[in-house]
Amino acid sequence: MFHSIKWRIIFWFVLLIAVSMTVFGLLLTSSVQNTQLASLAKQLENEARIVSEICLPYFKGTDDTTSLDGLVKTLGMDIEERITVIAVDGTVLGDSNENPAVMENHSNRLEVREAMASGYGESVRYSTTLNKKMMYVAVLITDGQDVYGITRTALPVTQVDKLVSSIRNNVILATAITAALIIIAILVITPVTTRPLTEITKASRRIANGDFNYRITAGGDDESGQLARAFNEMSLKIKNMIDEINADRAQLSTILENMTDGIIMTDPEGDITMINTSGIRILNASGREIFGKSVIEAFRDHQLNEILKQCLRTGKQQTTQFESGALKKFIQAVAVPIRDDQLSGALILLQDLTELRSLQTTRRELIGNISHEFRTPLAGIKAMTQTLQDGAIDERDTANDFLGRIETEVDRLTQMVSELTELSRIESGRAELKCEIVDINKLIMDVLEQIRPLADRQNLALKSEFKEEQLLVKADKERIRQVIINLVHNAIKFSRPGETITALTKEKAGMAAITIADQGIGIPKDDLSHIFVRSYKADKSRSGQGSGMGLAIAKHLVQAHGGNISAASEEGKGTAITFTLPLA
Repeated sequence: MFHSIKWRIIFWFVLLIAVSMTVFGLLLTSSVQNTQLASLAKQLENEARIVSEICLPYFKGTDDTTSLDGLVKTLGMDIEERITVIAVDGTVLGDSNENPAVMENHSNRLEVREAMASGYGESVRYSTTLNKKMMYVAVLITDGQDVYGITRTALPVTQVDKLVSSIRNNVILATAITAALIIIAILVITPVTTRPLTEITKASRRIANGDFNYRITAGGDDESGQLARAFNEMSLKIKNMIDEINADRAQLSTILENMTDGIIMTDPEGDITMINTSGIRILNASGREIFGKSVIEAFRDHQLNEILKQCLRTGKQQTTQFESGALKKFIQAVAVPIRDDQLSGALILLQDLTELRSLQTTRRELIGNISHEFRTPLAGIKAMTQTLQDGAIDERDTANDFLGRIETEVDRLTQMVSELTELSRIESGRAELKCEIVDINKLIMDVLEQIRPLADRQNLALKSEFKEEQLLVKADKERIRQVIINLVHNAIKFSRPGETITALTKEKAGMAAITIADQGIGIPKDDLSHIFVRSYKADKSRSGQGSGMGLAIAKHLVQAHGGNISAASEEGKGTAITFTLPLA
């Protein structure tokens, strides 16, 4: 019963009233007491100063101080106060209530010490002589700067205490009456105000059991009616939220099934409770019985099983990267504990990093190859510069030879930088193609004539074989010229004196097919699939010849035109590189 809202309201209201009235009573009684004591002290001070003036002649020699006691007793009876006259050394000379001869020295009394120090002293204490609580006020008996003694007046503070006690009793009575009225009011009002809470409790139980259609009858526009309507709105919103949660759950399921990353969920024992489509694809687990089995049983992967066990054992996230020889994949796995109040399972995120790792490897190789290609000409330039500085600059023929070589190496570096810039522009899609109708046969003949002096110097023959007299394509003429030059230059580099390089064209499946074939050293089978990769060189022994980016540039330019490029080769017999372009 006493745990109900009604009794809790009563308790807090009564406590509030009691504390408030107690504080009020303390402040009131303290204020009254201080005011009354101050008034009493002022009265005693005034009368003490009058008595001091009356007693002054007795100290100045005109009267005998031994007769002071009689005067003090007379004055004490007249003003109905206790009067004490004290010498400077603390000896009591007269007292209205006691025989001064038997009274002890008063020099240690607080009010006497204060009066001697500042001219005025005051103290409230219990008098052992009168068995009462008294207020004492002491003033000096003076004449100019001369101090002759102390006059002390005193009155009991009984009336002040009675007044304070009366006020305190009235405050307690008022507190009790107020508390009683509050209790009665709450007992009458609470059943009316708590009835909506009872209805809400009943409705809450119905909703907890799944009955979201239950409604509370709203009784009016007061707080109870507003509460009932608010509860009905809340019930409707809860129903809508549950519907949204179900929709979100379906959406989440769709997201999980369409993620590129794999997701596996397990129970605390490590048995699989959920896996999405990407997880099955990454682990090549299609068609297997997975649910309810452990990771090691389902996938036969010890590294994946190990991080799951560590995650479940430590309750902490575990991450690993491993290369699966069986799957020929490089996989990153992150196992995260799932917690409610306690560990309830684990979630494993799988990412297939095979392609990313391949790209990283290619990038490292590219940086290494470019560094190597730059190092060789730079080392040559450095060596020749030092030779010139050491005195060769004065030998005209030697100096001219070295300067010519330096110029050649600088041109080579410039070409490599240009090719890198061009390749970057093409790969990023920033290379703008200015397409027009081009006779590819004529363009090839122009390139062959341009390069023929180089071929002649190396005793190589250049020839062409065209199926059609004219073969028109839609292309950026200068870009395709660059492709043909790169392919012919590449053929010249790897051909031996006396061999022939042939350019062939024909129409094939709605495309123009262009082939540059040589009779050179050929390309090893293992290297053939990599020759269009940036800076890749099949013949490592000839790494100093070119940047290794010509074929990569050719590939990207051809693809930008909508064509394809491929290579066929046989070691010792030559290589043929073919690319296609759309017909005009």
